[in-house]
Amino acid sequence: MRIGTITVQNGNNYGASLQAFALIKYLRKNGWDAYLIDYRNQKIEDRLTEQSFITSWRGKNQIKKNIRIILSNAIWKTDRFVKEKNKAFSEFHKSIFDQSGGTLYDVSELKKLNSLYDAFICGSDQIWNKDITGLDDAFFLSFANSDKKRIAYAPSLGKESGAIVEEDYDIYRHKLRSIDFLSIREPNNKKFIETVTHRECCVVLDPVLLLDKQEWEEEILNVSPIIQKGYALYYPVINQPELEKYAIQKAREKGIKLFNPRLVPSYAKMKGYTAISSKPVGPIEFVKLIKESECIFTNSFHATVFSSIFNKELYVIKLKGKNKNRNNRIIEYLKMIGIRQSLIDTSDLIHIKDFESTMQWENVTERKKESVEYLKKSLDYNS
Repeated sequence: MRIGTITVQNGNNYGASLQAFALIKYLRKNGWDAYLIDYRNQKIEDRLTEQSFITSWRGKNQIKKNIRIILSNAIWKTDRFVKEKNKAFSEFHKSIFDQSGGTLYDVSELKKLNSLYDAFICGSDQIWNKDITGLDDAFFLSFANSDKKRIAYAPSLGKESGAIVEEDYDIYRHKLRSIDFLSIREPNNKKFIETVTHRECCVVLDPVLLLDKQEWEEEILNVSPIIQKGYALYYPVINQPELEKYAIQKAREKGIKLFNPRLVPSYAKMKGYTAISSKPVGPIEFVKLIKESECIFTNSFHATVFSSIFNKELYVIKLKGKNKNRNNRIIEYLKMIGIRQSLIDTSDLIHIKDFESTMQWENVTERKKESVEYLKKSLDYNS
């Protein structure tokens, strides 16, 4: 059986790339001929372009942003850094992309894939988060013919169900009709999906947890060290000055260096970071960084998951304001793995010093069993 998976992978985001890789790796390991479809969601493409390139000189805010881009390129060589980082992500994706399908930018182009695949899987990551993807039809498999197996594996809404506005209920109800087998990543979204579809929805693990610790260690075995050991890792998916300040302070108290893989090296030095990489960090190097770090400061779901896999001391400061809903992903994961409620809810700071002493791995083992059964049932149905 030939399987095409579709997810958000064009944002140069470590977690997004690694979950896409992990699902393909797991499917291939278990005998399925699986590939990642190289689909570029337009909303994400536009955001990346706006952040890094000059697109217009109209409006005062656009002019200010363009000036910042020009100065950043002149002083910090940001354009060169972005180009090299893009290359690192492209190289990582090569082994999982379906080269025959080409790069696709519109859902209508995806219809031709029906001649190449027997089944389609959408997921994981925040493909069903309106703020991220605009609820792109591609991530609801609208292009797949009814004779194909259409499966959702661990998509995320990126927020608690209560944060979804009422007018979006009918949109989800309509779009989810294209999918034969429904699953979700965050447990507190299960009821919402079942309410709008009147169908069963399974709760399954993020794909990175389909591979065990030993398998991830094998993947990074031959990866060259990015920086010397004896460092803390600060990785914000959302810029969070409060967490950055805290990370700098704690790293100084611990007497270790601090590294931020998102920053251009020369700019990182200016900001006071003391661990610097001479080249951009790709997705698999990111896993190595976590494995060899002393501790992690993050608001990233996947950095949190890898911290638990490699038993790293973790610091999370809950996001506030318009990004508050993003806390849901991390909190739901920590609850699922059995982290004590007191460590999660008592303050804005979540600090886990030792995962092995607090984590209930049997919860992960049981959920992995359920996740594997869900995939097998979905893919073997009427085959």
